Amino acid sequence: MNPLARLVSSALLCIFSIACTLPASAGETAAPIAAADPRQGNNIVWRGDVDGTIDISLRHRSVRVHVVSGRSLRRQHQNYRVHGFLPARPLTVRLENVEGPGAVEVTQQPEKANNFTAIVRVTNTEPSRAEFRFTLVW
Repeated sequence: MNPLARLVSSALLCIFSIACTLPASAGETAAPIAAADPRQGNNIVWRGDVDGTIDISLRHRSVRVHVVSGRSLRRQHQNYRVHGFLPARPLTVRLENVEGPGAVEVTQQPEKANNFTAIVRVTNTEPSRAEFRFTLVW
């Protein structure tokens, strides 16, 4: 293969891989997602600075944040890693390693009625923004 063809082939591969990692809609975030680690099982590890109440939804490997009250949660104020994927079947998810000054609870379990989406509500009881951490396991 000549050098020009090799360069064009490499460029197209890079463009394709970038296009595959872009979010499908404006509500999704494009935070880095780690590959599945069999030692860690299927989970999402989430950390973020919350001012008010937010709902974090997980469907397959897509993570979305909806602000219920308080200021918006900017991308730089959250970080998450998804290990594995949430299957499209009813199952029970649970919280582990919860940290933060307030409440963190699973408000919806994945089921057919909600398109197999798990939702976690984070409520900050402090008067200002505070850091929360949790692991959602399935």
